[in-house]
Amino acid sequence: MTPIALCSDDYAQNPGIDAGILELLSLGRLTAVSCFSTAPNWQSISAPALRAYREQADIGLHFNLTEGFGADAPSLNAVILRSLLHSLNPQKVEQELERQLDAFEDGFGQVPDFIDGHQHVHQFAGVRQILLKVIKRRYAKHLIWVRNTVPANPAWGGKPQILKYLGGQSLAKDLQSARVASNKGFAGVYGFDQEDYAACFKVWLDAAQTGMLIMCHPATQAYPDDEIAQQRVLEYRFFQSEKFEQMLAAMQTRLVRLSHLVT
Repeated sequence: MTPIALCSDDYAQNPGIDAGILELLSLGRLTAVSCFSTAPNWQSISAPALRAYREQADIGLHFNLTEGFGADAPSLNAVILRSLLHSLNPQKVEQELERQLDAFEDGFGQVPDFIDGHQHVHQFAGVRQILLKVIKRRYAKHLIWVRNTVPANPAWGGKPQILKYLGGQSLAKDLQSARVASNKGFAGVYGFDQEDYAACFKVWLDAAQTGMLIMCHPATQAYPDDEIAQQRVLEYRFFQSEKFEQMLAAMQTRLVRLSHLVT
């Protein structure tokens, strides 16, 4: 059985996402959860509810530069453009990362098991260098893994390749040079427009290798301010179903915490 990790992103974004993630954790169908530590309900509701699963799954920071939770925030395209033009302010990026790490630790009561990025901003030029600097300074005595987005199957085209060349491959090389743990292959990238999500998941499992990380975005219900709300519900229904467990078994894969594979 090939051990892989399954990580749900966007915890604390809204109650539907939290409910879906918590239920799937209770069923043993997730092994990592990535959290918005500056979301309005993180400290008071989301983090306390998640603490019961700290021994069951890796709990990490979903570093965020583009979601304002009602306040102004730059668009993803704006952040990408600034990254490509090398015009991101390194002091502001570092201050924001430190702020979000502080909020994570204050709410959850321990250091994050891993760090990734909302819309993968952590891998962009001008951000990944700050990330490695902060990890080295802040977590020298802790094993923390960082998500890389290099596709598990090099033949996958479209969005997976865009992520690879939008900093994913560079981050993977930087992590290796810095001896920071990371996943071995990445999956879960698609256009959030597939009614047959199970078919997508099977394609990803076809590329399973020890240490592969699959990201997902489940939720029990759709919220109107969420662009991928309907797809979240489809993902949740799949992961809750017997079909999901049957597919894992048929594909000779099992879910584990990535931290248990990179130690």
